[in-house]
Amino acid sequence: MEDEQPTLASEENSATAPPPVAPRQRARKKPFRWRSLGSNGLFVLFGLIVVVLVYSFVDRIFIDPPVNAETNRAGKTHTIQLDVLNGSGTPRLGQRFTDYLRARGFDVVEMGNYKESGVELTRVIDRSGDLTAARQVAEALGVQKERVVQQIDKNAYLDVSVVIGKDYKSLKPLK
Repeated sequence: MEDEQPTLASEENSATAPPPVAPRQRARKKPFRWRSLGSNGLFVLFGLIVVVLVYSFVDRIFIDPPVNAETNRAGKTHTIQLDVLNGSGTPRLGQRFTDYLRARGFDVVEMGNYKESGVELTRVIDRSGDLTAARQVAEALGVQKERVVQQIDKNAYLDVSVVIGKDYKSLKPLK
């Protein structure tokens, strides 16, 4: 019996002693994978596209609302026809204004230079007797209402003429 007691004591000591700890292995660093970079890049690209589309929507609808490029004549819808004349003396300015107005739905049928160079203020001229059409064009360009004038020409096939002046930098097409 004496032999049994020391055996029990040694068993108790071994039961309470922590098991031997194996040496800790270092975690292996994962190798660089092009696939993960590609999938992350696609998520970033998709996110950027969504941000750009949301910004353009908000800008178009709330910040710079579209202007109606049509009027009603005798109960029918009519697209406003106009010509753009560069009176500022700055080359290729008429093309920029033409592109801007066409992108907003206006029918720019002619572009050229005004008879005078060095016109100070941009003006919108009503040619058909429809001041509403001239005001719509002025609003689209950011021209003040005071610079909308009426010079009716029954022989003209246009509704409105735009004469670009030296104040063109303050107008919407160049902002």
